[in-house]
Amino acid sequence: MAKNTRKAAEYLAKGIQAIKAENFGVAKMMLVKANDLDKNNPEILLRLGQVLIASGFARDAVEVLQRCVKRKPNFPDSLLLLSQALMEGNRIDEMHAALDKALAWDPTHGACLHAKVTGFMNAGELELASEVLDRAKDIDQPHPLIYMSRAKLARAKKEYGAGIDAVNELLEHPKAFERHKRSARFELGHLYDALGEYDKAFEAFKMANAGHIQGKVLHAESMISMWTPEMLKALPASSIETERVVFIVGMPRSGTTLTEQILAGHPQVAGIGECSLTGQMLRRRSPTSLTSEDMDSYATEYLDLIDQRVGPEPTRVIDKHIGAERTLGFNSRLFPRAKVIHCLRDPVDSCLSSYFQNFGVNVPYSRDLAQLGKQYVAHRRVMDHWYEVLELEIMQSSYEELVVDPEPRARALVEHVGLEFDEGCLKFHESRGHIATASSVQVRQPIYKTSRQRWLNYKNHLGPLFDELGEYAQQDSLADTQPDTSS
Repeated sequence: MAKNTRKAAEYLAKGIQAIKAENFGVAKMMLVKANDLDKNNPEILLRLGQVLIASGFARDAVEVLQRCVKRKPNFPDSLLLLSQALMEGNRIDEMHAALDKALAWDPTHGACLHAKVTGFMNAGELELASEVLDRAKDIDQPHPLIYMSRAKLARAKKEYGAGIDAVNELLEHPKAFERHKRSARFELGHLYDALGEYDKAFEAFKMANAGHIQGKVLHAESMISMWTPEMLKALPASSIETERVVFIVGMPRSGTTLTEQILAGHPQVAGIGECSLTGQMLRRRSPTSLTSEDMDSYATEYLDLIDQRVGPEPTRVIDKHIGAERTLGFNSRLFPRAKVIHCLRDPVDSCLSSYFQNFGVNVPYSRDLAQLGKQYVAHRRVMDHWYEVLELEIMQSSYEELVVDPEPRARALVEHVGLEFDEGCLKFHESRGHIATASSVQVRQPIYKTSRQRWLNYKNHLGPLFDELGEYAQQDSLADTQPDTSS
């Protein structure tokens, strides 16, 4: 027994080291081994939950972190991570309950206060977010994340000067880690952008992205050579016929969240947010080994997850997540009657907006303009292939057309998924629901046009991006050379 405990401690140490290096695949492997040897160690469970969240397995993280809380109930850090996993699963009441329990033990816990503020902001409840921050006024030397909360809330309220002051306080905070400063620089960039000080904004974003390991981009040719018409025909289709599932695909910051929210304004539609279940299924086994029974089992598992998240009432459920183009071939056999919406936006605007977003390890190619250009070209190449070989109904949706003239485009989206139009689709910004995505504040607003041709404000900095985009930039980005600043 003592030997197992010592070995588990060794695996735990290696897992923590891998977390620090942001190598979550290795970290997960080490921590699973540690947990197998010592199932009652709350530190192992805490770290395993952290890795599962970072790797996109929030649903699994909930179970792990609930076990951690059970073994160490008055441990705010485990409740904080549990709240994050619950938020990503759209279990908002449970998220707030976990944070309230943590704050009952430690009312000054900065990360929990920050999470509470973020939760209210994602729900559009700015006044409730302000009330949480008011609790931190009397804390001596608040946690660095308190300053981040102040900066984000100030930007949401268009109090940009106050936001810059909060960021500068964070950057000078003696206990701020590099990850805090990185997030602060992204926020500083957004604040300067809002003020129209574009050179200062770009410098802040550049510093925020500096020092990151560049992630691999999508290998289009490998996907195309694998998912041939013959391969698709050989893969059994599930026998579960449903039109309930709608897949939204597109590059990050291409209007996928806006599209989801427009559709979710319909009383018969619900969004399940960033769902990676089909990708997880593909990683379990080679698709060439799957049988009809396997596909039926996977389809049932997926529909069960939908019911867990949104209940059985919605007749259409929106699945969108980063990298969804990778699974469309599999999805076409899992749900042959599903509908697909492919969101497209000006390539330079889409890539630049991703560069300005703190995606962390989830979108590693977003840290470098050249890598973003390569990813965009690969994405378009793969989607062109799907248009040719899949029998799914795929609709292209232009972000620019959607923001210029929303109603006809919204009507077309609703018609594509097989429903009658509802006026709620044009009033999505009035929803009080929770939005756990990088676009959460943006979709709390009516459709504004200020993000069209935004790249022109930064054109002197974008050489590497244009070089990689090539003809896509020439075709899609240069037709109009005036940024749209109307609202």
